[in-house]
Amino acid sequence: MHPSIIFLLTICYLSFMSLMQNHATVKPSVVELLLEISKYCDFYLMETVLDDKSEENALMALENAGLFKSGGLMKEKVLFCSSEVGRTSFVRQLESDFHIDASLEIISQLSRFIRCQLFVSSMEGGQLAANVFNSPSLEQFFS
Repeated sequence: MHPSIIFLLTICYLSFMSLMQNHATVKPSVVELLLEISKYCDFYLMETVLDDKSEENALMALENAGLFKSGGLMKEKVLFCSSEVGRTSFVRQLESDFHIDASLEIISQLSRFIRCQLFVSSMEGGQLAANVFNSPSLEQFFS
């Protein structure tokens, strides 16, 4: 069985959550990376959304990017929540081996429970736990 990896917020690069109500996009450079990772890992994508319309837009963006084709991401493994508290709870329940997030608050809260994490941010993470890596982008970390 593949290790479980949870990707959060780093897939749909959106400036503001309210934008997702109208339109969501997937950063093209991430698509190839995720399809490659899906060959070796069982991964989930979690997105924070405002409403059902935002959820539909996120799913459509993932589908249009081709992430549901050829054994990539499974729609059943795309999870939605409405808050950071909800995301934190989901991640703990899934007991992933590797967690990626753009929220330093969530990374900090989960550092005791998740074996390995990646904080994706162009800002330095400050004093991070020993099990937390920092990278300005998902692509840069895996290159």
